[in-house]
Amino acid sequence: MDFPKKQFPALDNTEDRQEQTRLGLASGTSSLKTLISYIRFGAFFRVGVFCVALFFFASPVWKFVTSNPAEVFEPEADALLVGRSNEILMTWPDYGDRRQVEFDDLPQDMVNAVLAREDKRFFDHWGIDWKGLGRAASVDLKYRRIVQGGSTLTMQLVERTYRFPQKTKLGLVRAKIFEMMMAPRLEFYAMRKEGGREAGKEALLAAYLSRVEYGSRTVGIREAAHGYFGKSVNRLTLGESAYLAGLIRGPSVNNAYRNPENARRARDAVIANMVKSGWVKESRAQQVKFFVSSEPHSKSRHGDGFLSAAVKRELNSLVEAGELSREVLDSGRLRVFLGCEPEVQNSLQGHLRERLRVIESGRGYQGKRGELQGVIVVIDNRTGAVIGFAGGRDFDQLSYDCAMQAKRTVASASKPFVYASLFETKGVSAQDLISNAELSDKEIEGLSGKGDPHETAVLSEGLYPAWKGLAHSSNRMSLRVGSEAGFSSWNSLVQSVGLGDDVPEKSTFAWLGAFDARPVDVAAAYSVFPRGGYYSEPYLIRRIEVDGKTVFRRKVDSKRVLSAETCDNVTASLREVLKVGTASPYGGKALAEKLPVAGKTGTSDGVGDAWFVGYGSDVTVAVWIGFPDGNRTIVRNGSGGSLAFPLWKTVVEELSKTYPFDSLPSLETDASAIALNR
Repeated sequence: MDFPKKQFPALDNTEDRQEQTRLGLASGTSSLKTLISYIRFGAFFRVGVFCVALFFFASPVWKFVTSNPAEVFEPEADALLVGRSNEILMTWPDYGDRRQVEFDDLPQDMVNAVLAREDKRFFDHWGIDWKGLGRAASVDLKYRRIVQGGSTLTMQLVERTYRFPQKTKLGLVRAKIFEMMMAPRLEFYAMRKEGGREAGKEALLAAYLSRVEYGSRTVGIREAAHGYFGKSVNRLTLGESAYLAGLIRGPSVNNAYRNPENARRARDAVIANMVKSGWVKESRAQQVKFFVSSEPHSKSRHGDGFLSAAVKRELNSLVEAGELSREVLDSGRLRVFLGCEPEVQNSLQGHLRERLRVIESGRGYQGKRGELQGVIVVIDNRTGAVIGFAGGRDFDQLSYDCAMQAKRTVASASKPFVYASLFETKGVSAQDLISNAELSDKEIEGLSGKGDPHETAVLSEGLYPAWKGLAHSSNRMSLRVGSEAGFSSWNSLVQSVGLGDDVPEKSTFAWLGAFDARPVDVAAAYSVFPRGGYYSEPYLIRRIEVDGKTVFRRKVDSKRVLSAETCDNVTASLREVLKVGTASPYGGKALAEKLPVAGKTGTSDGVGDAWFVGYGSDVTVAVWIGFPDGNRTIVRNGSGGSLAFPLWKTVVEELSKTYPFDSLPSLETDASAIALNR
């Protein structure tokens, strides 16, 4: 059946065509705007990429443009530490000390050892080992941290020569970019300079070995050969070469003096790589014996490691405080002028070692040979500068500086400040009387329930002048003095002289020295007395020059913390420590007859810390002796007088040959007496 087609009425489509035309125009306009937007976005994107690239590459590119490849082959001017009279104390490896070596002086075993350790394909690449970089990147991605660096010897040479800042992760990235840019440039420069690629490579390798740090304050293969083995470079054996190569990545961790087993493993790893590369036969490798001299041979060239490390820490503190910039320090020839006297500094280590040897060989010593430590600090009373110090027995065997970093229980060496607070606040003098009677349970606030403190003084019960309580280190009298002065006034004083960082809050036994402080701070605090009541923080660095221009000058800020009268009373009392007190039986009386000196012993509970701190008119000297790992008994029945004072006496007698020891205040026999018996 046929259905009729549906008929639709005819429509006028004029308006539709007009609408379509309008819509078409709009669509075209939209497309144009979109195109323009894409173009603009692309431009902005390119600008953004350029800015990011500029951010990353600007400093490496600028460093690349301004760096001179010839610097690698030119001997660097030694960084110097200069004493107070402009004498050179030491060259300074931390800031560029270098010993040049020629490639022809290097034994083949040394060349092969360093290549086996650091860059097997050194003679095949042009400064960048892409295969090595790829391997390092895959390992780093696997462990999600930097495990392998992938740097070639040439890249390492760039790093050691030009010192691109690497404090942040971004700095590390920029430094690596700079190394990758500069390494090929060095390769081509060396090739042109030496007249051939192989000769250029040899020159680069020699330059690299001249800049490597080998630990024990040793820089360069020439110094390392002499320092560790007492021989010239060309006489190094296979085992010695492998040991030195093993130090490159970990000069402290793989140092035979500190970690002999680590050193052995690092050396064996180097030899194994040499065998694997076909540079050494297995039979010869099996004959290598492990040997490093018991003591470094060349400490004198670089001087005292304690001093070098302390100056470096002080430099870092100045940088952190914004008084100095790292870029300025690294920009040229560095001269650091110290307050140290070369003769003083050079003598202290020997005096300390000899005294420790005597104690360790004496009766009643409780430790092992070689583990006892000690400290000597000498302060200039006129300026507050450290003019010499020994931070421990041996820098290479100690991980820190006992004088400048370690804090030890001050013990009775703190008592002069208890008496000083009383003299200052209550008008009491050294002649006024104080009771040494047994303390009642509730007499001293904070002592309740703890009973009478252990009394080591030879004084019987009764009334004694204040000076006698200090001279004989009476605990009872010190507690009474502290109680009368008040904790707040005493605490204010110890804070003002730099000893209050570790003082327990309102602790009665703090008056007996139950708190810790650095020996250098104790010495600086004592210097207040001969300075008439003025205190300034101890320091090493007086001035810094870069390329002859002064970039830092110390401004010594002295502040009055005590009156001159109080200081005179303390000094008069401390003179009696040597004449009749706790130092008298150990040579104190004889020394007091020769020199006007004053000082105080200190002995912690269990004889774990032994002190003597004292002064003449121009210098203050602090001596501490103890074990570095805690409060262990040094010697049975020992004391600061028997252990530390003999060393103090030796140092002071030597100082008296150079420094004036003018008269000091002494006791007035006609002073009035006022009883303090509470």
